[in-house]
Amino acid sequence: MLELYGQKSSKKEESTFKPTDDERERMKALEHERGLAFDKFYRFGTAAEPSIVLDDFLFLGNMQHANNSDLLERFQIKHIINVCDIKLRQMILDNFNVVHIPMPDEPRTNIKQHFDRTNELLHGYYEKKERCLVHCAAGVSRSATIVLAYLMKYHHNTLKEAFFYLIEKRPQIWPNEGFLLQLIRYETELLQAHEIPKKSNGSIKDLRKEENPIETLVEFEHKHEKDE
Repeated sequence: MLELYGQKSSKKEESTFKPTDDERERMKALEHERGLAFDKFYRFGTAAEPSIVLDDFLFLGNMQHANNSDLLERFQIKHIINVCDIKLRQMILDNFNVVHIPMPDEPRTNIKQHFDRTNELLHGYYEKKERCLVHCAAGVSRSATIVLAYLMKYHHNTLKEAFFYLIEKRPQIWPNEGFLLQLIRYETELLQAHEIPKKSNGSIKDLRKEENPIETLVEFEHKHEKDE
């Protein structure tokens, strides 16, 4: 089954790609960290299988993973969110629940407009205890951005925390600078809405001292059971 979502864009939206000085500094800090992680991946990494972001639920990978029915069945993946501009094989469309949101991997692509929809989809799969693969062409920029948005929204983590968590799971992630800027602005919205608690500003180096800076799904579920 295939669901297809079109991309909405406008010249006005494209013209907003102009980071402030503060946003530039934050982008530089994250770019430095992802550069170190990318170097580590080239030396030691492998892309033979999708990366497990959250156990028994969320996977991040590339087009080859999404087109491999044997691999998908082995990982018990039922849902696929495809955020690249290439369609999957018909056999995959016939046997898995595929949501296709086509978009180019370009800095001025408005990926942020899709965050509400992808967050809603992913949280719905989680509540049904079903597994999902989020992918683009290489599992590096577009799909990583979608996953980072989900981690911030539903695990109440800052972008820095979510970013560090994800590069530990998949060192090759590399959102383009436009996507990184949109994630920074999305984080600001979540902070203003009190969906991410305000914390003292620590460096990524400081975050490395934490074994797991993101809530586990069990912790997330337990916390919300208490709030009901």
